[in-house]
Amino acid sequence: MSRQANSTIVRIAAAVGLSCVALAVSGCNSTESSAPAAAVVVAPEPPAPGVIGAAIGRELDSADRVTAVAAQQEAVASGQRKSWRGTHGAYGFIEPGPEAGLGGCRDYTHKIFIDGRPQQAKGQACKKPDGAWRVTS
Repeated sequence: MSRQANSTIVRIAAAVGLSCVALAVSGCNSTESSAPAAAVVVAPEPPAPGVIGAAIGRELDSADRVTAVAAQQEAVASGQRKSWRGTHGAYGFIEPGPEAGLGGCRDYTHKIFIDGRPQQAKGQACKKPDGAWRVTS
């Protein structure tokens, strides 16, 4: 075969190869319209009311309950005593105990004063796999 024939065959093979690649890639850019995938937004899990959801929290109004639950969650997550004061006169504090074992649970005591009368309840919070604390009772 002549040199010119070899050169022609190489050019044809290259053109065919490029055509195959172009054809394969063109399937990626389909002209068929498809709806874009909707983004899924997952809201964070709200704090559990713990002892506030029991008898001790029944006398709290909703705003004070939210304040007490937030303080309770912060106390069990930090392991530090946390005080709170509601907008309607109620106040209290949470005293968390030590974490039991690695990635375990901790007990806590929540003392609330409503109209000057103390109420106290005990609960427990446990660490979730992601490291966040969740009040369980």
